[in-house]
Amino acid sequence: MSVNITTLICVYVTLPLAGLLCLWLYDEWTFRRSRKVATTQEMITCEICLHQFFAREGEILPRCPQCGSLNKRPAA
Repeated sequence: MSVNITTLICVYVTLPLAGLLCLWLYDEWTFRRSRKVATTQEMITCEICLHQFFAREGEILPRCPQCGSLNKRPAA
């Protein structure tokens, strides 16, 4: 059984490219899954230093982690 040189070149080029495509798709899928933010937190902007941080749902006056000032929640 003889194999044409063109067929060999196509196989040697296509298989590694298909493998790289699969690795890239897997990496994108895991990256998108890992960057979800919990919905029990809310983004707050400090009124003093303008630092943005996440506050838990139960906190009435969240404290800024950068300057330490207390912040009121924005009106919903």
